[in-house]
Amino acid sequence: MLNQTGKALLIGATAALAVTTAAPAQAAPQAAAAKVSKHQEVRCVTQSGRTCAYSASFFYWNKKGSDRRGLNYVQTARSPYKAGKARWLYKQPGGRTHVGKNWRKAHAIQHGNAAEVDWGKAGATVGPKLRKGTLVCVQWAHLAKKACHTLK
Repeated sequence: MLNQTGKALLIGATAALAVTTAAPAQAAPQAAAAKVSKHQEVRCVTQSGRTCAYSASFFYWNKKGSDRRGLNYVQTARSPYKAGKARWLYKQPGGRTHVGKNWRKAHAIQHGNAAEVDWGKAGATVGPKLRKGTLVCVQWAHLAKKACHTLK
């Protein structure tokens, strides 16, 4: 009986040790996910005295301590509705301006009087990796002003 109890204790201790060592391994992905910082910035462009001719939203993320920023979603809206095209551009520090994505036709926002163009996937951690300090802009065709934001 004493021998069986010793085996039961040994099996119980081994199982407890396995659970204890497995718990930190399961918590590691959560800790890594917590190190990702997400940002959302909105810019409004005024034109001819109007409050907001169009707006642009930039969604980006970074890992803590990294000098890279992942741009996962860019969206622009123009109100009142007017058909048009928009594109987004970027300029890394010390570099020249590049087109992120070429002209894309705007679509009407359902139940609203606005035109919208978007690129990417909101809430994701995918997309082009750009250096900290990169200037990202949205430009509508036939409008001189751009909506820009510097990635922090």
